[in-house]
Amino acid sequence: MAHFVELSLDHLQTLADFCNANCELHQGQFEPEIIKKRIFDDPDYQNEHGFLLRHKTEIIGCMIGVVRGEEGWIKLFGIDQYYRRKGFGNVMLVELEALFKSAGCSQIHVLNAAPYYFTPGLDVRYTNAFCFLKSNGYQFNNYVHNMSVDLQENDFDFSQSEQLLSNIGMGIKRLDHQDQQAYYQWVLGTWGEGWTTESSNGLKNDPVTTFFIVDKHKAIRGFASYDVTMFRGSFGPTGVDKELRGLGIGKALLLRCLLDMKHRGYPRCEIGWVGPISFYAHTVDAKICATFVQGSKKL
Repeated sequence: MAHFVELSLDHLQTLADFCNANCELHQGQFEPEIIKKRIFDDPDYQNEHGFLLRHKTEIIGCMIGVVRGEEGWIKLFGIDQYYRRKGFGNVMLVELEALFKSAGCSQIHVLNAAPYYFTPGLDVRYTNAFCFLKSNGYQFNNYVHNMSVDLQENDFDFSQSEQLLSNIGMGIKRLDHQDQQAYYQWVLGTWGEGWTTESSNGLKNDPVTTFFIVDKHKAIRGFASYDVTMFRGSFGPTGVDKELRGLGIGKALLLRCLLDMKHRGYPRCEIGWVGPISFYAHTVDAKICATFVQGSKKL
């Protein structure tokens, strides 16, 4: 008889092993540290909204969500490949939807649970998951893309960008705790709460994985982060003041992050939830590597 087990910090390795075995497009990317950051470090997460499905001695499923305001998000879900199409997924989804509804949610979204998320939607190559959600009344209405960069085949010459920044009176710095308050206020006022949370989480990494641009007056004018969303080796968010775009500042921030990842031995970078696809393609030869569909259901 299958039964629910509330997810806890004691299950980090168990959940990582389960996801790596059953999320075939992301094998090896689920690490206990990453799971903790994307689930348990989320201040909106409540323990009752995450559970494993145990059958006899096996973990055969997981369903993890989060409530933000009056809306819910599925963060992560899956069924052991040998137990699919047997109704176990429906049992878990019905349970989560009921919990969300009792919490006052009017709508539930699929996976793009920013600012703490694994993927910006459902990877369309997970065909069974797509069909499962459609059969349960979810409507899909938007597609977004990730792009990948080969860090082993590229050297990413930063010298020209460094000289360009110097010529226009700009400098690039790695964020530290002394800059935290000024940085937080600037990003919040310029880009909003979501990117403020994501990029500020770079301070929790060692080394810190957020860089920012300052002008000659020490004013902050741009930023870029990596390893603050999705999995290890992810890039974003990033932004530059509107009046300074087109000067090469965004390129400098991108290259600085890619060099940092390369020096740490990362084989590739995945740019998440990409807006300007042509910019990344032309600047660092990035390729579209995955397409995600975003959707929701009214409760």
